[in-house]
Amino acid sequence: MQQSRHVGPDGLDKQPWYRQSWLWFLIALPGTVVVASLFTVYIAFKNADTLVVDSYYRKGLAINQVLEQDKLAARLGVTAEVRLDAESGELFVTLNGIDTPPEQVTLLLLHPTDESRDRTLLLSPITAGHYRTDLDQQLQYRYYLRLFPEPQKEWRLAGELDFSSMNQVMLSAQ
Repeated sequence: MQQSRHVGPDGLDKQPWYRQSWLWFLIALPGTVVVASLFTVYIAFKNADTLVVDSYYRKGLAINQVLEQDKLAARLGVTAEVRLDAESGELFVTLNGIDTPPEQVTLLLLHPTDESRDRTLLLSPITAGHYRTDLDQQLQYRYYLRLFPEPQKEWRLAGELDFSSMNQVMLSAQ
């Protein structure tokens, strides 16, 4: 069975342009690329990276203060042990090498890639140099830890802990 083609007396195909299959094939190739690129732009804006800081200049100016906090902690010989009791949901901090323990300490839990998982915990004293807080949710990711005395933030201790595999870490001056 032969297909009926609209061939004119000059041997050229006389079908209308919109019935040409090669034309639609050639239009579909760049059309697919345009749709895919628009979808990629949508994904990029919907899942924007939070690693870049908008106020990079102000953060840059604060680096000197952070370096001074680290130097003071190293001069004082301050260290801390952070321990998570996963069963009770309590987080404990024990300060070592300090004569006058602060009234309270602040522990920053900074997630490496997701700013929405960052946490700020204010720990209350149990005894001199020993602090605790209750957690409202289970910690299960890797975090960078920063420990400051309250109310003045004169020194800083830092470390890293993956709560999915470990429950304690020693913090020291960087």
